Amino acid sequence: MDPFLPYSIPIQGLKIGIHRFKYTLDNAFFRQFEDSPIVEGLVEAVLELDIRSDMLLLDFQLEGYSEAECDRCTAAIHLPILTERQLVVKYGDAEGDEDDEVVFISRDTPEFNVAPYLYEFAVLALPITNTYDCESDPNPPCNRDVLKYLENEADEGKSNPLWDALKDLK
Repeated sequence: MDPFLPYSIPIQGLKIGIHRFKYTLDNAFFRQFEDSPIVEGLVEAVLELDIRSDMLLLDFQLEGYSEAECDRCTAAIHLPILTERQLVVKYGDAEGDEDDEVVFISRDTPEFNVAPYLYEFAVLALPITNTYDCESDPNPPCNRDVLKYLENEADEGKSNPLWDALKDLK
């Protein structure tokens, strides 16, 4: 059975207008993609599909987290994922119109699978570094031992006479 079948929208059977779909992207979903940067996580996705006579407008809202190791203190953290994206699906051939936010399909396409777009938008919402503002958390997951060590290293580097002497060699 196709694991992405629940993410196929039967566009031929839907009337013109707005339709809402909800999806839960969990560990099983992210494991379907090879070398996924999200191995474990949970993302709730709401898709608002606006079917028009000449195109489909898909508005995605994703909110959730990805489990990762903090780049600062090595603690296990939940990286927040929060994004809104839009995808335009037009009927016809691409004819040199290459755009990341416009997809072309034929008029007789019976269904449109949104799984690759849900995955792509979730991955694009990840921060570049695996850190976030954990100070606002009531119980931050920080590894205090590592943070203390980093603070000590920063304090020691402020007035190192060897480095000061090398700076004077200019």
